[in-house]
Amino acid sequence: MARWISYKHTEIMAYKKATKCLKISMGLESPAHTKCIFINNELNLKYVEVYGFDYDYTLANYTDNLSRTIYDILRDILVDMLRYPKQIKDLQFDPSFAVRGLHYDINKGWLMKIDSFANVQLNTVHAGRDRVSDPEEVIRHYNGTHIAPRYLNTNMFQLNDLFSIPQACLLSDVLQFFKEKNISFHPRYLSDDVSQAARILHSGANMSGAYGIGGRLHHAVLADISQYLEKSPKLVGFLEKLKKSGKKTFLLTNSSLPFIDKGMQYITSSPDWRDLFDCVIVSARKPDFYRSRRPFRRAQEPTWDSVNKFEKGEVYQGGNLIDFTRLTGWSGQKVLYFGDHIFSDLIDPTVEQGWRTGAIIHELAAEIEIRNTSSYRHTLAWLLRIERLLVEAQKHYGEPDTDGEIQALVTEWAEERRNARHELRNVFNKSFGSVFRTYQNPTYFANKIRTFADIYMSNVTNLTNFSLDYAFYPDRTYLPHERLLETLIDTGKIKQLLHSS
Repeated sequence: MARWISYKHTEIMAYKKATKCLKISMGLESPAHTKCIFINNELNLKYVEVYGFDYDYTLANYTDNLSRTIYDILRDILVDMLRYPKQIKDLQFDPSFAVRGLHYDINKGWLMKIDSFANVQLNTVHAGRDRVSDPEEVIRHYNGTHIAPRYLNTNMFQLNDLFSIPQACLLSDVLQFFKEKNISFHPRYLSDDVSQAARILHSGANMSGAYGIGGRLHHAVLADISQYLEKSPKLVGFLEKLKKSGKKTFLLTNSSLPFIDKGMQYITSSPDWRDLFDCVIVSARKPDFYRSRRPFRRAQEPTWDSVNKFEKGEVYQGGNLIDFTRLTGWSGQKVLYFGDHIFSDLIDPTVEQGWRTGAIIHELAAEIEIRNTSSYRHTLAWLLRIERLLVEAQKHYGEPDTDGEIQALVTEWAEERRNARHELRNVFNKSFGSVFRTYQNPTYFANKIRTFADIYMSNVTNLTNFSLDYAFYPDRTYLPHERLLETLIDTGKIKQLLHSS
């Protein structure tokens, strides 16, 4: 046993130093590209006849200036309209703090990341800008690390889109301000007030949100559009390719017509952007669009007539999925719809109509670039090696003449594992880590993407690299009891195993 321990210790130290060989030995020599399309479910574009698109963060790519402006407007609404202390106007947006997909506990004021099984990643729980230092406090509150479904649904909300990152940052900053100033508060009130400010931000405090440009954010964007929006000639080329190939296209957005009209003119460098779509629907109020029976209405001029057909060049507002399907004849798996928001864009059309869906996740590009660095791949390879050795070492528990050496080795390697996992987390975000992964499991956000998006990518124009009859095939998903055999088959080692037996 001592010989085994000595051998394994020598082997692991040599393995740690041999970083130049790691990417080959771990099969990491072909990193993903930021322009890739990632596949959750088999999708053959040959059978897709209709392509639909959301606007914000799907067709419209915003610059980093937008998040800072959202934060500033929300902060000022709290002070100017909801009578928060004037010192709060001194708070500044920190783009490095929050990530998409976090959950906020409205009773505790905790911001955290949870995994696909609704387990809390303990070292991501923050009260304000401070990490909760005692994990036992979190464990006592939730009776463990798992959050029960009823508590999750009634006492927490998830920050799902890129608009919500500055909202998460403001929640934490104001809570931190109250703590430092010894101001008594209930986290629920803070949550409600920031949510009310967000409604004013997006739709205004009066009817202008429904019938005009929109809320304060929309006015700020249109006042200096080049500071917020990116032009996209590739998008125009892609949409024209769809039209020339006989595909139908539609735009379905919650934003107002004046807002997207100015935006699409800028993005496409053309006032005739509507010619790229067979149907344009604005102010749709997703996700209610998928569940309600609110009728469609013409958006370009006041009218009270029922909409009994969609006319070329016309723009409609409101409406519902049932009437949309009836008026267009577009339904089921011949429709492929792209959006950035899990609940507003992806879940209901998949469940209710069987639409195929594509998720647009802009932060994916940055995460892929990090994962492709040699330092990340080397640390990941080291982590995987450590975990295999931990499993192997524990098989020797209880054997005679170990003299505690196995336990000491396991303790040492467990510490190495903790350090490697911490390092891999911090390269993405020092407070919360990757958008897509907790230490071991996909995040709650990533699991929803995996469940309700057939494909996902960083930009919808990534599709320009593929023909319109391309079939996307997902990698085979292995269950734990299947992994050994399938891995042997994949690597061609099954023959060696059969011969040796």
